[in-house]
Amino acid sequence: MKKYKFSKTYVAAVLYRYAFLLFVPILQGLLFAKDGRELLFTLYSADLAVLTLIVSIAVIRCSRSELRLDGKVCDMKGGVVFKTSEKTILRKRVSLMFSEGIFIRLMGGCRLRIFGGSTYSAAYLRQKDKKDILNALLPAKPDKIIASGIFRSLLMSLSFSNALTGLLAAVPVLRRASVIIGARQTAIILEGASLEGILKFTGLEPMLSKVSSALFLCWVIGFATEFFGEYGLKFSIFPSYFKVSKGLVTKTQAVLPEKAIRAVVFRQSLLMFLLGFYSAELNLNIKPRRKIHILSASRHSACQSLQQDIYGIPQKNADVIYPPKSALWGYTYLPFICLSVTSLLRIFLSSNLIIKSLSAVLSGVFAIWFLFRFFALFRSSLSVSEKLIEVKYFSGMNRILYNILIDFYIII
Repeated sequence: MKKYKFSKTYVAAVLYRYAFLLFVPILQGLLFAKDGRELLFTLYSADLAVLTLIVSIAVIRCSRSELRLDGKVCDMKGGVVFKTSEKTILRKRVSLMFSEGIFIRLMGGCRLRIFGGSTYSAAYLRQKDKKDILNALLPAKPDKIIASGIFRSLLMSLSFSNALTGLLAAVPVLRRASVIIGARQTAIILEGASLEGILKFTGLEPMLSKVSSALFLCWVIGFATEFFGEYGLKFSIFPSYFKVSKGLVTKTQAVLPEKAIRAVVFRQSLLMFLLGFYSAELNLNIKPRRKIHILSASRHSACQSLQQDIYGIPQKNADVIYPPKSALWGYTYLPFICLSVTSLLRIFLSSNLIIKSLSAVLSGVFAIWFLFRFFALFRSSLSVSEKLIEVKYFSGMNRILYNILIDFYIII
């Protein structure tokens, strides 16, 4: 039996949960400043007592909490007044995930989450404990490593799995093209293609320009978050296990047994579809439902190779079922209704500049959505082979290939 004591980062994690209490003295000062210093001193003394109690409980819980690994059983012990013991059987469907935020990493710790079914357990361990657990589960060298690389992660983050941000990502591409077409011509194109240029051209109000700038700023923040999270993505294949490593600011390492994988999903946003790239993710057989991204901006051949590495069998379609053409209305009715409503608003409320401009933008978006759904009818399918089910469908503005391993029997 191996015992792992909780690291001091657990105390920091507990204090972080109660960080909102720091605003209590400020609120008390605003509400009771006129009632005299004696009352404020009494309130601040109570705040100090509560803070001392929270820190004391965190320190005691940290000293009494431990993780025990005994063969195939993981036992998490803790508690101050009420002792707790969470036991998880390390079956073939149990997944481990280590995460290290920048502050936890500076303190020499890491967070371990054990997903064993409908719930999960969390422990705060030291870096050397993480290495010890990984060495016990995985061999020294993997059979194969698939690295996405910085460029693929950057392209994936620019796409961000939707059409709007994919189109906005074309702006830096044009900047790179200035070497070929000339700086002056590129500046003219960018002036007309930027959000500010478009808003000036359509004559929108300054308030809408500020809203658009705020939305673009949100996209930039989302892009940075996505890129930092997927930076250095590596998918390592071991006998009976898989390992995913990624992250720049917050580093993540996940150990997944073969039986924990419910499906392999390949996804294309509109931009990725135009470029012919796919991203891949694993759907795990645990609750709450979790997805882990394992591949960025790769060709179809690389996706087929990855699928064979995971399942160990090539995909051979025996039967393919396509939706009937009579289902066209079911595919397109929603974007058609939205397009019709915005077009009518543009016609009958043409005197209102704001409504006319907004309806014009929305009509363009809904027209693209309509064409996309029309295209989806002819590219959706269900194929069944000896051991795999492959479902091709469209969700929003994304094309998805869902591959499920048949490890159960269907009785009719």
